Amino acid sequence: MKNELEIIIVRVLQKDVTEEEMRIFSSWFYASEENKNLFFQMKQIFDNRKENLPADERFDVDAGWNRLRKKLHESAVQNKSVAAPKTILRLNRWMIAVAAVFIGLIAVGSILFYAKTNQSDLWVEVRTEFRDEPKLIELHDGSTVQLNASSVLKYPKKFKKNQREVYLDGEALFDVVKAEKSPFLVRGGKQVIRVLGTRFSVMNYSEDVYSVTTLISGKVSLETFDEDNNPDQRIVMNPDQQLRFNKHTGQVTLNDVDAAEAASWVNGTYAFYNEPLELITERLEKYYGVNIVIPDEFSRNEKYTGKFTSKQQIAEIIKIINFEDQFHTHFRGDTIVLQRNN
Repeated sequence: MKNELEIIIVRVLQKDVTEEEMRIFSSWFYASEENKNLFFQMKQIFDNRKENLPADERFDVDAGWNRLRKKLHESAVQNKSVAAPKTILRLNRWMIAVAAVFIGLIAVGSILFYAKTNQSDLWVEVRTEFRDEPKLIELHDGSTVQLNASSVLKYPKKFKKNQREVYLDGEALFDVVKAEKSPFLVRGGKQVIRVLGTRFSVMNYSEDVYSVTTLISGKVSLETFDEDNNPDQRIVMNPDQQLRFNKHTGQVTLNDVDAAEAASWVNGTYAFYNEPLELITERLEKYYGVNIVIPDEFSRNEKYTGKFTSKQQIAEIIKIINFEDQFHTHFRGDTIVLQRNN
């Protein structure tokens, strides 16, 4: 049953679990506080395995997962109620619903605390929803982060002495306190940003084609990775520069910009200068909670310049984008189609 329980827990973490598997999981989860703590630790390892970590850190994560698998085996042996479906502790639908909601809160809650493998540190996960105002977060070292809508930030409650590290899936403005012996790393997808002390904005949603990093002050080094997670390019940025990274092609573009204007989203203003329409619509999707479809590649790559504010409605912004009537627009629920006119 060891392997069966492990498979079920992984499916729970992947949010792809049947009702019968949820019964088995719920029986095991509620059996003891030790099982609950073990699940939290496995979730932390599971989340880390999805990140693009350096080889040595991936080794540590995999080793941690294997240690937890052994603990899980011991737990399954002790908890005979999980030994086979016929001997499962009977849980009514209310209990299963509570378990499902509880697991859901682990995935989408606003602020979560959970133990790392060695239990010496606590990690915090902050999530924002679409149309949320920027959320101000203060880190242990005094650095601050303003987290934009539809974003996720993971960070330790207390940084290690020789390294400060956070994970971002979304958009955020960082004000990093300078510490010569403790670099600050922002990990996300196929890139890592390394700084000592600086102010910069990052837009890096895992599902988007582009990531955009804008440096306001100080200096940062940005490293990209290829499909096999091997280091690909390393670029050093100076103030008032913006780096655009195409995660599909690996292409990197570095431009001079008005960095303060590029980061004006913290005040509710979104500015674009000569940027692909696809990048602009990706940002609109995150803020307004819509899905914007542009069927032809030419239109997706066409460059636009302009501004919109968070107080405007999405229909008004689409109308501004379509100022030349170059598109036939279709609004279907939360989906917007921009079909190029021939």
